[in-house]
Amino acid sequence: MSRLVFVISMFFLPLSEAAVAQANPEKTVGAEAVAEIGPDESGNWRVEYTFDTPQKVLAFARSESDYRDATWFVEGDGVRFGRVAGADVIVFDDPSRTVAFSLIPLTNKPEADYTPFVTFGDGGLAIHEGQFSLIPFESRDAVEALDGDLSAAEVPQLPMTVRLSSDKPIIVDGETYQGQVEHRLEGDGTYIYMGDSAIESFDSFTAILDRTLPEWLQSRFDSDLEAIFAGLEARWGFGLEDKASVMLAFKEGRSDGFSATGEALDQLLMMEVGGKDLAEPGFDTLSYLQWFFAHEAIHLFQKQRGVGFAGGGEAWIHEGAANTMAYSLIADMVGPEDGPKFLSGVYANAFETCVGALEKGSLETAQERGDASAHYACGDFIALATDGFLPRRSLYDFWNRLTTLAAANDKTQVDADLYFSTVQLLGVRRSQRDMLREIVEEELDNPRKALTDLLDAAGLDPQFNDKDQLIKLNWPDYSAE
Repeated sequence: MSRLVFVISMFFLPLSEAAVAQANPEKTVGAEAVAEIGPDESGNWRVEYTFDTPQKVLAFARSESDYRDATWFVEGDGVRFGRVAGADVIVFDDPSRTVAFSLIPLTNKPEADYTPFVTFGDGGLAIHEGQFSLIPFESRDAVEALDGDLSAAEVPQLPMTVRLSSDKPIIVDGETYQGQVEHRLEGDGTYIYMGDSAIESFDSFTAILDRTLPEWLQSRFDSDLEAIFAGLEARWGFGLEDKASVMLAFKEGRSDGFSATGEALDQLLMMEVGGKDLAEPGFDTLSYLQWFFAHEAIHLFQKQRGVGFAGGGEAWIHEGAANTMAYSLIADMVGPEDGPKFLSGVYANAFETCVGALEKGSLETAQERGDASAHYACGDFIALATDGFLPRRSLYDFWNRLTTLAAANDKTQVDADLYFSTVQLLGVRRSQRDMLREIVEEELDNPRKALTDLLDAAGLDPQFNDKDQLIKLNWPDYSAE
């Protein structure tokens, strides 16, 4: 999936006069760790940790990717740093209250993680503070025993304050600071922006926009995103509790085509776009960008009840549904003539992508094979089939019930077990549920037939041309809901 950058800002405040300002100060008292970050004279960055109590072994909470091997370099003696059982780990010779790293800012998206540093074409920079989060351990053996699953650690992440210094304005949580800011790291963290762009406020969202965005995109960005939020509010049956914040970064394209990637963090959308095709607003480019904006915005609605997403082999749940909802919304936005053409094109490609992935193994193991696109493509068809199987309910009704049940049962994530139990709870027959599970869990002898049979059983009436390419489905219509 391509990538765009948006930062969700709640409102605009004037620059703080204080040399050191505290964001959410009521949450910074009694921090057990401080991560002080900033650029050094070489152009790289430096992070220095200080701890209230001496530490023996620390693992980076976000260690799914091994990018730190080549970009983070520990300073000083008496400390070792490297990969241990699938995690980035710091081991001290003797318990220590401090450790420092020199690091090369990674501006590409690692597998299954947020982009650590997002660059803007106008010189701005957004930093994902969650990359600095640490989990304390008593020994290296305790890390190895988890075999890379840090979510199973018996102790939580260290409470941490991130202290950022910059000679440019700093924006975090909708507030603007000068010089230095301290921000309490909560959960996955957020993006902290430093640069010369200001917060712009619109009816449904606030935004930090790259000033080098093509003029045509800047001129229609607010109206397009307002239409997307309005359409989603009508379909979901509720609006977001707080305005969304968006950060949109632009990388001027040197190659043909275009790219877009995005990430949703609580009320924040971080998006990044680039490529030569963005120079002019062609139909394909525009409809793709609108779909991309919608897909990322849908994640905010999916998370609105405080329930997060399961990752790994269960990413198909949220990514697939977001695709289904976004494609349908954009088809309505582009009109009755172009909408069916748009859907035919995207679903013909999705069908081949899904079949190709399932020919290599099950959907739940796709990410292990490095085939993350399967979650979007196959997950989309699972969401469509779920909608088709549901008696008297739509996919939006299903997701509202899904997240309500998760919250009521104190579940922090929507996982496959909850998904399939909710399907049955809402009246889907066991045999239909089993067809959905088969796509997710089984290594299929004939994935093309299995996927076609699923769509047919769900009343989607798949139609193919003489080259066996999907050309039409009985797509659901949510416009009247």
